[in-house]
Amino acid sequence: MILTLGLWTPWTASAQVEWEKLPDMPVEKWEPGTVVLDDKLYLFGGYTEGVKSSRLSHVFDPQENSWTQIQDLPSAISHMNMVLDGRTVWFAGGYKDGYKGHTIAEVWSYDIDADRYTAAPLLPETRGGGGLALVGRQLHYMGGVKADRDTDAPDHWVLDLDEWGKGSAQWTSAASMPEPRNQFSCVTFEGRIYAIGGQFHHDSMQLDQARVDIYDPDTDSWSIGPALPKGHSHAEGGTFVHGGRIYMVGGHTTKPGETKQVEADILALSPGAQWELVGTLPMPLSSPAAAIIGGRLYVAGGSPGRSVVQADMWVRDAP
Repeated sequence: MILTLGLWTPWTASAQVEWEKLPDMPVEKWEPGTVVLDDKLYLFGGYTEGVKSSRLSHVFDPQENSWTQIQDLPSAISHMNMVLDGRTVWFAGGYKDGYKGHTIAEVWSYDIDADRYTAAPLLPETRGGGGLALVGRQLHYMGGVKADRDTDAPDHWVLDLDEWGKGSAQWTSAASMPEPRNQFSCVTFEGRIYAIGGQFHHDSMQLDQARVDIYDPDTDSWSIGPALPKGHSHAEGGTFVHGGRIYMVGGHTTKPGETKQVEADILALSPGAQWELVGTLPMPLSSPAAAIIGGRLYVAGGSPGRSVVQADMWVRDAP
């Protein structure tokens, strides 16, 4: 059966057949931060109904097919990425307090076992929608928009986590992004940082980009990577590395001369190759949470369009 919802176009029957509908999430989420640990999917913050920033955080256990609430975020935040360092989650910057919230410089770590947050050195300036990645013991923050929520920042900052553990670390500067933008996907892949897609500006207009930039920490330099098939943003929580490939699930795209559209594509990138279409979602979704666990692809939340936030969850065999 093809799912229908008045705010989006019904998707193809072939896409529907592959997916199994799971019980809804405990609360609808759009643009949450995500990590996977111990074959469980962790979701932090993001938007809930009414496009309100949330502090609520949960973990999904596929074995039990159950959700458990964990400690709330210190602030109601969206537009942030999460990275995993062992059993500690890091996040930085974002938009605080609602759909028109302000950019922040807050940096936090979350100890999964202790269920506790700890404040870390602030970013040098406030940012929202930037990229966060971990290479070795170096935490990298790059890009995003400045305090006006519209000017893209080229800055690239690094925090040494070993020095932070000794109590003496501060953010230092690294090579700036060659093409500043925001709401791009960001992953560490084969020891380098991939800044994937994203958009120019935020509040005045949103121009999706197909560009991929790759940062090499050994040379402190950027190079151009394989471009996406089209301009693409809003897939941060649905972009991850698994089985030697980068996956990007859902998001937004803007074709020349057209308005922004919600995406249903599932893309993958293998080393030395170009991006390929490996599947489609049961419906187009902006900023869902997604992960492959136990050979299955789980997709939760996101927006089908018009700033509607939904709690649907699906699973299928990994493409």
